[in-house]
Order: sequence, then structure tokens, then C-alpha cells
Amino acid sequence: MDILSEILTNAGWKADLLARTSLYKPWGFRYPCERSGGFHIISQGSCYARIKGKLVHLEKGDTLFVAKGLDHELVYSPSDKVVEISKFLDMSEKQKKSEKLPLTTFVSVRYEVPETTQHPFFLELPDYILVKSSDVLIHHPLNTTQVLISQELDSGIGSDLILQRLTDILLYYVIRHWLETHPSSSPGWRNAFKDEKILRALEALHRKISYPWTLEKLSRAVGVSRASIANKFREVLGSTPMDYLAKLRIDRGKTLMAEENFTLEEIARTVGYSSAFAFSKAYKRIHGLSPRNSEQERLGA
Repeated sequence: MDILSEILTNAGWKADLLARTSLYKPWGFRYPCERSGGFHIISQGSCYARIKGKLVHLEKGDTLFVAKGLDHELVYSPSDKVVEISKFLDMSEKQKKSEKLPLTTFVSVRYEVPETTQHPFFLELPDYILVKSSDVLIHHPLNTTQVLISQELDSGIGSDLILQRLTDILLYYVIRHWLETHPSSSPGWRNAFKDEKILRALEALHRKISYPWTLEKLSRAVGVSRASIANKFREVLGSTPMDYLAKLRIDRGKTLMAEENFTLEEIARTVGYSSAFAFSKAYKRIHGLSPRNSEQERLGA
């Protein structure tokens, strides 16, 4: 699994299909996003998104990804009144199908974001990512996924499960497209995805998280000197390789703790610590709480 796939998978975002329909009369929906982000995919016609008072025009083939916590509206035209997305079914049922082409056909997908520490990469994402169909090559996987989504909608019997899986794939390609088209000169994950040596090092650490890594072993695995890989990590991610590994192990352990199927000793050995005591010590150094106290806080005890 590549690093971006692993970050998205471990984030634990849960997809929920909010709307998929063709609308034949002017319309508008408000999307409250206090604990969620999501997608709008336009497969026919056009509309506008209103985000922080800014209007964003969306056309056939465009994809809009909106980050967590950004309330926004989707309207056919800027003057159209809006209703809460919770009233989507009422509005769509009132709009009878017509022989005319619909004003807009779209899919809206919400990603519920769990109340857990999210990967620092997500802090680097903008408020929204707009991928215009005109900016993507015709044979790009983004277009292929869009076509599959449109076919599911046009069939009239499109499976919600298939649509959710396709939007998960679309999420991956939208973020990857943004990374490819928005380079950054500042330290951070956007640069990490561009640096081949850093990526090889990250993939090695993620693939063998319990391995007894040292700077020497990591440098040999990547094929560079210890000084080179240490400097690269500081320049790109602002940490040392071993500090990164420690946080990676603790975050993986924290995920296992939430599943409640493992003892602390089992978790410790799974993520590369010799004992529960060693894991707890590292956990407290990073989070300021012991694993037990951290779990009690998470559960509201």
C-alpha cells in the first residue's frame, strides 16, 4: 500500500451518500459540515457552490472536495433559495422527471471524520479542492472514475455501495491530483510526496513498523547516507526519522487500543516495543497521558 492510500485508510473516514439525483427545476441545498467533509460530483448540467461567501461555478465533469468543518451551499443559480440537505428527499420527490434534460445531475457524499487525532497531512489540505474537467486529461483515472459514477447514476438502478466505493477511489485521485498540481516550497507532507528518498524511507517504516529500525538500517534500506536521510527528514517533515517512527508506532497502537481486542502487551509488541511498559512510556512522552488515562478520556470516564 502506498503512503497516501495508507493515510486515507487509517483516517477512518466513513462515507455516507447524501444525495444522488437529477433536478429539473431551480434548487439549492445547505450542507452543515461541523464534523464532516465531502464531495460534490457534477455529472450533468451545472450549478454553483457558495463557500465562505465565494461563488464557485461547477460544470459537467467537475469535482469539488470540501474539507471538514466548512459549511457551504450548493445552488443551481446564485439567486436560488436553499433548504437543508436533510430535506433533499422531499425536494427531489417533488421534481418529476421530464423529457427535457435536467438542469443538474450530481452526487453528494459526506465523509464523517472521527473525533481522533488526524494525520498531519490533512492540516495541509485547503478549504476545498476543485478539479475542473477541462484540467484533466481524457484518459486520467479521475475521468474514468467520473464516467463510472455517471453510468451508475444514468442506469437508474445504481448501487449505493458501488457509488461509495467509486467516490473513495475518486477521493484518492483528487488529492493526488492536487498534490501534483500544487507544489509547495515549505516543509511538510506536500513535499514528502515529491521526494523519492523520503517516500522510500516512509514506505520502509510503514511496511515494517515493528522492525528494530536504527538510522543506519534505514539509510541502508533507502540507499543513502545517514546524514542525508536525517537532513532530508528535518527539511521535509521537520522531525528526525526515529521521532517519526516513534509517533507512527504510538498512533498505530492508539488505533489498536480503540478496537479493544488486544492487551497492551500485545499492542506493544505489534508496533515494535519490547513491553507494555516501554510502549506506555513512549505513549506518555508523545501524548502527555498514559494509555489508560488516554482511553478513559476518550470514553469520557
